[in-house]
Amino acid sequence: MECPRCTGCMVEDHLVDMMDDSGHLWLRGWRCIICGEVIDPCILRQRHRQQVGVEQVVDVNAKRTRRPRQPVRVGPPDIE
Repeated sequence: MECPRCTGCMVEDHLVDMMDDSGHLWLRGWRCIICGEVIDPCILRQRHRQQVGVEQVVDVNAKRTRRPRQPVRVGPPDIE
């Protein structure tokens, strides 16, 4: 496997997950022997969500039309 950061060699590594409360403490991941980049299933899921989220935000903003701004009144209210 090739490192996405530096194109170095990735090796399989056993990592400790201190944040997971499901009881699984050890997990398998990949670590670059050149730059130290670590990739595990959780990291891959999060990166995928970010990529999909960015594309959705761009599409939503591109289709949305802006309403004209209403003038803001400054001063005392009108008394009738």
